[in-house]
Formats: sequence, C-alpha cells, structure tokens
Amino acid sequence: MSYLLPLGPFHPALRTPQRIVLRVEGETIQDIEHRDGYSARNVAERIRRGDLVRSYTLVNRICGVHSHHHALAWTMALEALAGLSVPPRAQVLRTAAAELERAASHLHTTAIVFELLGLGQVQRQLVALREWVLAAMQHLTGHRLVVDFVRPAGVQVDLTDEERAAIQRLIKRPSEVLYRLIDRTIERRAFTRRVIGIGALLQPAAESLGVTGPLGRAAGIQRDLRADAPYAAYGEIKPAQVTQTGGDTYARIMLLLLEAYDSLQLVRRLLDDLPVGAWQSTTVEALPRGTITTMVEAPAGPLRYTLTSDGTRLTTINIEAVGPPQRLVLRALLANQLVENAAVIVASIGACMTCAED
Repeated sequence: MSYLLPLGPFHPALRTPQRIVLRVEGETIQDIEHRDGYSARNVAERIRRGDLVRSYTLVNRICGVHSHHHALAWTMALEALAGLSVPPRAQVLRTAAAELERAASHLHTTAIVFELLGLGQVQRQLVALREWVLAAMQHLTGHRLVVDFVRPAGVQVDLTDEERAAIQRLIKRPSEVLYRLIDRTIERRAFTRRVIGIGALLQPAAESLGVTGPLGRAAGIQRDLRADAPYAAYGEIKPAQVTQTGGDTYARIMLLLLEAYDSLQLVRRLLDDLPVGAWQSTTVEALPRGTITTMVEAPAGPLRYTLTSDGTRLTTINIEAVGPPQRLVLRALLANQLVENAAVIVASIGACMTCAED
C-alpha cells in the first residue's frame, strides 16, 4: 500500500516550521518532499532600510533560540568594517554567552528526541538542566532568551563578582548531572535499540552533500569554526573536538549531549580566568566603504554575515545559515527507513529553519 504522510509544518519533532511529506510504501519511506519558507521575514532588507543603532532589535530577534550568535556575527562584521578592537574582558563575556546558548540549544534538541522516544524521565531531566543553563544566561546578560547582549567593541553590561559566582554555582549542577546522564544513556537499551543504525548519514555522503555543524560532526567531519578559524576568545580557550563516526541518530544525540557538556566546561574555564579591564560598548552610526564577511559556529552550524557599505549606508546584507537540511539531506536520512522512526530522525538533526530563512 502506498500513501503520503505529512510531517509539519507544525509538529513536536520540528523546532521551527517546515513541511516534510513522506512517500511511504507499506511501512518504509521511499521518498520525501520538503517545503520551507514559513519563517521568511526578509529581515536583512529591513535592517538595510533602517539605521545601525536600531538594527539590534531586529538582529537579536531573527531567532529566539540562537539570538546571541546572530548578534555576535553582526557585531563582528560591523567591528571589522569600522576597524574597532574588542577588549579581552568583553571577548570572554561574549564567548561565555555563546557557550551557554549552545548548551541550552543542544539540551532542547535532545529533550525533544527523548520525548518522542517515550523516555519521559530523561526528557524531564534535560528540560530541568536547560532551565539551570538559562538561569545562568540571565545572570550573565540580564535575559534568558533573546539576550541583546553584544555591541560593537564590547557588551551591554558587565559581570559582577557576585554574578560570576552565581553562574559558577548554576552550571556546576547541570555539568554533574549531564555527565552521569551521558554515562547512563550509552547503555540504556530502551534508547539504543531505537536509535543505533537509524537515519544514518555516513561521512562520504555527508561530505558530498556539504553537511556542516553537529550533523556533519556526527558523521565524522571534524569541522568547527571555533577551532578552525577562532574568533572572540576561542583562540585562548579552545573547545574540545567532539566528533562521532556512526552518522546515525545515536551519534547525533551523543554528540549534542557531549557538546553541551563541553560548553558548560568552557564557561567555567572562561569565568575562572575572566580578565579585568574595559568592557563597555560603543555606538556605530556610519561605516567606511568596503565589504566584509564574518562567520560564527552557531549551535545548528556555521552562520555567515556579509555586509557591503558604500561609505554612507549598507547597500547589501546577506545572512546565511550554512548547510540547512534541504531535500537531498533529508532524503539521505529518511529513505528506506521505517515510517515510525521519521519524527525521531528529523528531531535529531536539530535544524533551525528560522536561522536559515531569516
């Protein structure tokens, strides 16, 4: 029996709206149709028509989950065009916010997968851990989400000694719990039998499809802009090179959990060695003529901002989330899989169409 089964545009497995139509033969997926565009708002054009001072309201709201990475890429591009330098203390605070956002995003993705697998106890643990991380983000930036923290040549607010101690206490608990959870999850049969060998994307196929970010690293592609082209404070404090080789749903979930754990360790190290000195930001109202491209490693993968200025205003703004899961990638992951596994496979990708469509 052949039939079509729609997944989305709104579904628990999807972090952001997209429509996936599965073409099923019996219980096996034969092909897929993919439709996106539900999150397109033409933010780049709106920013171009406005002024730089007010641009952060829009940039920080391109994606509520990854707002700091958008603002960081935007700010780094403005700084490069304007020739601004950033003091070490501000660089460390920016990086700490980025790693807290990464940990919160990964915990959210994995919580969705475990919920779909029917492992509610693990899902509730991950949600609780994410709440601790968001509380730490609030101490650092003043906000849990849409943090509106980074600005040219600095950050919006400094971190007091009391707030730094509070963040250290807040991330200590989730670090310990997450370490034990990862150790138990490796051998949890109710989990492994549903994810090992499911939705596999091996390295040769991933390379040919241009896959990046966690999806690529789960397939053995050791690419991470934080290590390959360090920015902010990553040149001084390097992240662990977390990769998996299985390329399946199990590999993707383990990679996200391990990266979340490493992010919390990075935050601890960053705040332990927080430099003293300047942190204040400045206002950029005009830019010299030129074109600049900056990239950051967002939780879902590389994020690229390209700005062109004619010396009076920005003439071109391109925002690109590199390597979103388009149809060919989804087909490679879902083809010949049992239809009952489709939602879990899609959720394990952790794709953010809001970032991709701006």
